[in-house]
Amino acid sequence: MNTEPITDYLLGKARNIFKPACNNLRHPFIVPGEGYMNELWGWDSYWVARSLRHMFGRFGDCFMKEHGIGRDQAVLHMKGSVLNFLDRQSDDGFIPSMLAEEGIFKDFFALEAKRGIRHNQHAPFLCQSALGAARFAVDFGWVDSEKLIKYLEYYKRNQYDEKSGLFFWQNDIMTCIDNNPTVFCRPPRSSADIFLNCFIYLEYIALAAILKAKGDGRADGASAEAEKLSRAINLEMWDGRDGIYYSQDISFSRSDCSADGVKLHSGMPPHWKSIPLKIRIWACFLPMYAGICSVERAERMCAHLTADDTILAKYGIRTLASNEKMYCLQSSRGNPSNWLGPVWTVANYCVYKGLENYGKTELSREIARRTAALMNNSLERFGELFESYNPDSGEPFMHPGFLSFNMLASEMV
Repeated sequence: MNTEPITDYLLGKARNIFKPACNNLRHPFIVPGEGYMNELWGWDSYWVARSLRHMFGRFGDCFMKEHGIGRDQAVLHMKGSVLNFLDRQSDDGFIPSMLAEEGIFKDFFALEAKRGIRHNQHAPFLCQSALGAARFAVDFGWVDSEKLIKYLEYYKRNQYDEKSGLFFWQNDIMTCIDNNPTVFCRPPRSSADIFLNCFIYLEYIALAAILKAKGDGRADGASAEAEKLSRAINLEMWDGRDGIYYSQDISFSRSDCSADGVKLHSGMPPHWKSIPLKIRIWACFLPMYAGICSVERAERMCAHLTADDTILAKYGIRTLASNEKMYCLQSSRGNPSNWLGPVWTVANYCVYKGLENYGKTELSREIARRTAALMNNSLERFGELFESYNPDSGEPFMHPGFLSFNMLASEMV
């Protein structure tokens, strides 16, 4: 399959997503795609930076510069995307999930915090962003380890369940997978999401690498936190009957009722620590991406991809299995974006990488092939790449010129 049009498109557009410093965004930064204003989104900038580093490694500095992307420029914007978030850290360690100098989110999270409302903090990609930029720049001196430690300590104090050992979302605002049914419109502080926990594990791994590179003895402590979380994910989130990992409900509410002085429901309180939310979303495969499941469990998870087309569709990974009752391919009219089945390249990529991690080369290449087919189809029919797609027809949903996760195709194809 000809992948040159995909590479040409991505490189042709990439130079337009570098933004200069602007007001409170004091450092140059990366936006998700054309048409975006002065908005810095944490996980979008992480995936773009990751893709750019791969492109430099694949094509070389001269080739990238010929396409309008110099190494120094890339380093500056990768670093800046991290530094802008660190600039906004509160004394207690909280970092907003996104920053904006224009649009509906301008000052939104700062104003909410003043009202005493703390939504979910920065998605778990900040340490990984810092590590990637530092390695690419061959410079760790600019990385503020103390702020990164405080950021993860905030998660541990405010979004961690001691009972299960899992992290949870405060609410369904800025959870990356906008309408993930294991989080969306569910009670606050109840959803221990598989996506959140796998990437916080990777945050601890990245923090440990940063501390080690800086000669900081606390690296072992970060590694220990990663290992502890890995054990909790495997203990609480693996479903042996279904052969897949699930998000968990950690909300427990005991009835306060007595009859003639006898307290009801006290003779045998629940011994379980979480209740499985048995909904197959693309993130159920993230333990393979994170490399924390056994070979035997990976084998069982692959069966979900090969048994039928409920997850692996013509153009890649359905973000929600088609036999779930919430499955919906309707185009969203705004927030939230639709993750109830449409193909998003980040889902294709994460499953692809997870398969590679476990030596499932044939299946990973098939996902790469379907991703390339999707993008070639989009470019041939519309001349653009979009935010997400119908998994069966390839019809696009929203945001022509969207790069962000689509940049990950550069590694897959």
